[in-house]
Amino acid sequence: MLQVKWKISLLFALITLSIFFSLLLSGDEFKERMGNETNTTAVAGVSGENRIVNLISRLETGTDHETRLNAAADLGKLGEPAASAIIEKIETENSSSGGEIRSYTLLALLETGDERTENILSGNIGKETSNMTAPDGVQSKGEVPEDIIRAIEAKDKAMRESLARSLTIEYGNNTDILEEALKAEEQNSTLYTSFVLSNFESEESGNETEILLNALKSEKGYVRVAAAMALGQKKEKAATDPLMKMLSQDYPLAGHSAAMALGELGDERAVDALMMELKNNKKDYIRSSTAVALGKIGSEQAVPYLTERLRDTKAPVRSNAALTLGRIGNDGAVEPLINVLESGKEAEGRRIDSLNTYPDVRKSTVLALGGIGGTEATQELTGVLTDDGEKLEVRIAAASALGNIGSPEAASTLKTVFDNQSMNMDIRKAALLALGKTKNQETTGFFIEKLGDKDFGASSREALVDMGETAVDPLIENLKTDDQKIKSETALILIEIGDPRAIKPLIEAYQ
Repeated sequence: MLQVKWKISLLFALITLSIFFSLLLSGDEFKERMGNETNTTAVAGVSGENRIVNLISRLETGTDHETRLNAAADLGKLGEPAASAIIEKIETENSSSGGEIRSYTLLALLETGDERTENILSGNIGKETSNMTAPDGVQSKGEVPEDIIRAIEAKDKAMRESLARSLTIEYGNNTDILEEALKAEEQNSTLYTSFVLSNFESEESGNETEILLNALKSEKGYVRVAAAMALGQKKEKAATDPLMKMLSQDYPLAGHSAAMALGELGDERAVDALMMELKNNKKDYIRSSTAVALGKIGSEQAVPYLTERLRDTKAPVRSNAALTLGRIGNDGAVEPLINVLESGKEAEGRRIDSLNTYPDVRKSTVLALGGIGGTEATQELTGVLTDDGEKLEVRIAAASALGNIGSPEAASTLKTVFDNQSMNMDIRKAALLALGKTKNQETTGFFIEKLGDKDFGASSREALVDMGETAVDPLIENLKTDDQKIKSETALILIEIGDPRAIKPLIEAYQ
């Protein structure tokens, strides 16, 4: 009997202990669960702030358009906290931010729908000059197309680099700083001047310009080169006469630098001297540099001399002469330029002039025709663009050149090429971008329709931004679309164009 009671007491004790430990564990789990929920709430708050920071960072560092567009949309969903962070970013860093980053940031602010957005937009849109264009879309007479300017800048850089290599061969390490100055992307007089001052001891005192002018007579050739480049970058017209003397009488490397410097000065007194060197100098790099210099001065007096150089024995001289003729824009150069293109084509198994087959010569000639314009130029460029036997880079240049001409005939050719789905994709994209250069209302709707196209959406955005003021009204109308992505694309383009007329419609579209 006692044994039974003992077993019952033991069982009761075990049950009691089991209940006690069960209650203890439940309490701990409850506390742990409550603690976790508290921690989760705290973490959620921190995560929200972190997410805003990360999304703003993605606006600035995103490697592609879609990433930045999605970041703007995600920021918009976070509402007022995101708006406050964006506004703070704009107000503290806007002066140092690039225009593209600022555009995405303003779009993100729009997406939030915050009531402060209108004031921020008003303070940022219209600060930079928008792309104002003539209503007919045809480039103004005397206006030099951007692609010709870029091509000439590339020639300038190539000539400077060539001069730097020649200095290395002739002087070794003595000219390292000068070579660095010549190769620099952005040119200024500082490096050239400091090189002169450290390598030239003048017996005469004077200001910096006087020392540089005196240095043109230095016994050291590389000092004369540096002084010429410095004076050119300083636009010092007092250097024109001594530089002309250097051009015709000094050794070739100094003459080369003198030609480039005279182009920077832009003094018409140098035209005769430059034309003589273009005609008679035996060094092809000096003929090249004098051709470019004459283009920078812009003297139509040089057209016959430049036209003659289209038959030069060196392809780079022909290329530079062609670009310069396009920059000057004289109608009399159209026929000789067309002859360059035609003589480089294969006829009956041979080409009349093998130098005119070089892509660089043909590209320069094509761009020149686009700079001059007219019916004959348009017809020739149409032939180049649609010629399957032509080099791809030349055909792309022809599309750009037709866009520069901007006439109805040129626009019609570009549309036909774009609509031809059997055409090379790069050429179709080039035709689309070139259509944007024509800057007329008729083509604006065409580009807006292509904004959602996976192949041509990016080109259409670029074209609409380039069209500037012409595209504003159709884009404002397109803000009414139900497609949120297209609406964001449209808003971004309006922000990039920067026309103040778009501010209120943008606010209304995102309220």
